[in-house]
Amino acid sequence: MRNMKTRSIVFLITAAFLLLSGCQKSDATPAVSLFPGEELTPYATSTVTPIATATQPNAPTETAVPTMTSTPRTHIVQGNDTLFEIAAKNGLTLAEIKAANPDVNPYLLGPGTVIIIPAPNGQAAAPTQNIPAATPWPMTFSDPQCTPSLTGGFYCFAELLNPQPMMADSLSARFTLTDPATGEVVTQPALVPLTRLASGGSLPLFAYFPPPVAVSPQVGLQLLTATSVNQTGTPSPLQSALVTVDQAGITISTNGLSAVVTTQAKFDAEQGVTGRIWIAAVAYDANGKIVGIRRFVSPNAVNPGEWVPFTLNIYSIGEKIEKVELFGEVNP
Repeated sequence: MRNMKTRSIVFLITAAFLLLSGCQKSDATPAVSLFPGEELTPYATSTVTPIATATQPNAPTETAVPTMTSTPRTHIVQGNDTLFEIAAKNGLTLAEIKAANPDVNPYLLGPGTVIIIPAPNGQAAAPTQNIPAATPWPMTFSDPQCTPSLTGGFYCFAELLNPQPMMADSLSARFTLTDPATGEVVTQPALVPLTRLASGGSLPLFAYFPPPVAVSPQVGLQLLTATSVNQTGTPSPLQSALVTVDQAGITISTNGLSAVVTTQAKFDAEQGVTGRIWIAAVAYDANGKIVGIRRFVSPNAVNPGEWVPFTLNIYSIGEKIEKVELFGEVNP
């Protein structure tokens, strides 16, 4: 019995030795490739050995993110732009566009008004380039005249004159009031009722300064933009269309503080040209000073020779109205 136990122990030791020997022999066997039949050879080249890089040869390289700037973009009002439309086109709410332009009166939003476009949701504004500001076309102003309102604000008017031999376009300006006591300056964009000004012609400019306003401020006026039409001086058939207004429908009230314009307008141009008629009604006192202004824009495009009826009410913010003049143009 004891001899059988001894032989069993020897047999177990021998089996274990053979098993361990088999394991060591298996470790020495070369590993089988994951891709059967593939012949792995070192990369050979006749050129200089390339320097190792962490970027794969065909991988996209990282582009540096441009530095953001808080400088806002701007939009120059064209045609019948509204603050709501401008906000929607730039992914903003009406409240955001109003907050960025506290000095802009949405009811007096005219062509040429410069609107600040803030970044949506308080994000940084898009990167901007430092583009040199263009020098406005030389124009002439009449002396700006301001009249206090009953609520303590200021109504300011002036006339813009075009001494150039070509029609002017993209007109914008701003009024300034300077407090003579403190030197503080406040500004308001000028309302330009039409977008273009013919050679030798004139257009009224208007701005309202809400209260409070300094006592006897110094009034200034600055031209911001003015170019020749189409940058070449040659107006398009639409821009050169002649607007005719029936002047018979103008009635000034007995006290001279208001006027009603009930009349019609048309334009003459070559066939195939259509557009909306813009009319600016300007009231003057006995001294030729502007005391009121209103604008009409036809709701739809019309054909040449088609009469468009309209009605405007003008109120004087100063002296009695002596006369009312009507200016017109055609726009898309």
